[in-house]
Amino acid sequence: MSLAFSGRAPETLPDVLEDASVDWLGKEQYRIVSASREWLVEARAVHVHREIAAAFYRAIPPRHAPLSKRFFWRVVLGLLASKAGRRLLLAVRRRSQTGG
Repeated sequence: MSLAFSGRAPETLPDVLEDASVDWLGKEQYRIVSASREWLVEARAVHVHREIAAAFYRAIPPRHAPLSKRFFWRVVLGLLASKAGRRLLLAVRRRSQTGG
């Protein structure tokens, strides 16, 4: 989880904090406490961002690519691995761009 404050961060606040807690002190003031240090932040708002990719992909598994698409990319990548294959693909590309 990460927090984004709508305000200026203190100069001594590190980029990453482990096991930190945030307290709202009033109107536009927050206190961040981590280990033995503490910082005061003046901000209009705080936004919480949670990493949801793992939960998302558990709920909606990724779709497998169709066999034809996998075959196409295997051929293209195989051709790109050789000098002759790259020339062939460039020739096909030029031909398709000129409409011929």
